[in-house]
Amino acid sequence: MSPPTPFSTPPPLTRASIEAAHALIKPYIHRTPVLTNTTLSTLALTPQTPDALKGTQWEGHEPAKPKMRLFFKCENFQRIGAFKVRGAFHAVLRLVEERGIEEVRRTGVVTHSSGMSTSSVLSVH
Repeated sequence: MSPPTPFSTPPPLTRASIEAAHALIKPYIHRTPVLTNTTLSTLALTPQTPDALKGTQWEGHEPAKPKMRLFFKCENFQRIGAFKVRGAFHAVLRLVEERGIEEVRRTGVVTHSSGMSTSSVLSVH
């Protein structure tokens, strides 16, 4: 039996490659909401006082006055509760495209994580 060939190099990170990856995994993932949180955004917007900067490299400078709103992509609504399912589906589906489903079924897929990455690969079957 010959050694397995290495998995192909991923495409460059471009808008087109991201859209292609999304199209590939879209049938297998949940659409998850983007939410905001007024309390956390307000906390993030609260500028430091000059006293809070004492003893730091910014002592003597005017505190920043951040202007932002925090957004949260709720990937915890994916089947396994994490964003990693997106990467797992993408990797396995690209492997199937490259080598064929029969070869992937024959050789299998091995993961080295015992956490959410493994759960993601297991959910691909």
